[in-house]
Amino acid sequence: MHEFPLVIFTLFMQASVGCLVVALICYFRVLGGGNDIQNVQFIKRPVLASFVLGCVGLLGSLFHMGNPLHMFYTMLHVSTSWMSREVWATAIYMGLLFFSVALLLLKQKANAALLVLSAIAGLMYMYAMSALYANTLFNLWNGLFTYASFFGAVLLVGGVVAALLLVGSLRRSAKEEQVQRVVKITLGLGIMGILLMLLGALSLLGNIGEPIYLGMTQREMPEGLLSLSLVRVVLIALGILFVGRLLCQKTGQNTNATVVMSLATLCIFAGEGVGRVVFFSLGG
Repeated sequence: MHEFPLVIFTLFMQASVGCLVVALICYFRVLGGGNDIQNVQFIKRPVLASFVLGCVGLLGSLFHMGNPLHMFYTMLHVSTSWMSREVWATAIYMGLLFFSVALLLLKQKANAALLVLSAIAGLMYMYAMSALYANTLFNLWNGLFTYASFFGAVLLVGGVVAALLLVGSLRRSAKEEQVQRVVKITLGLGIMGILLMLLGALSLLGNIGEPIYLGMTQREMPEGLLSLSLVRVVLIALGILFVGRLLCQKTGQNTNATVVMSLATLCIFAGEGVGRVVFFSLGG
């Protein structure tokens, strides 16, 4: 698939933003937003993971460009081009996230204001990314579908990555109550993400009977997309079941939370990866 670098770019950047956002929600609601040594250790891993995921996403985007130096020319048209806005949004988000990680690693401090600012920049970046694909001649990308799909992935994929890292740290510190609260938040946000995706899928019904490609030569729909879509649904459902398994465990039951959350993360990440392949196959 010639758009595979874009699959890596969009999926990993969405996971990066989602991991940061969900980790901060848990940081303030479950851990109280304190800056003591223990809380800093809890929040450090998901914030660092957000940065690493973002770096992987950026690496994928470089393979998509014929000449990466053209990016600097693209940045000059921010008033008219969504691609230019996306490039600037990427730079701002990753820059703020870099300073947040540096502060956590070098000073062992969590600057709440900087982390929140990074998360806000990440959400604005997701809007710019969504708008870039939504403002095309391709009807199935144009509109609510793209926004709902991308923001749904932010909540779903990023949430399980953040939960995996938080649950492991909290379980090792014997904070079982906090583990349950993190799982509840993750499950709730994940379901919100799935509902967003369903809303986006329902919005496609308005395009039934319309030409898929406006002003472009028609072509046949790629084969196997229905099967891939079913695989995506199954993988996401399995991931949600694994998260629910942790939430429904009985008191005193010894369940390896890290293993269960790892399976959930693997299933959901793979499921959204398949979904992104379908997305770009439709428009590629």
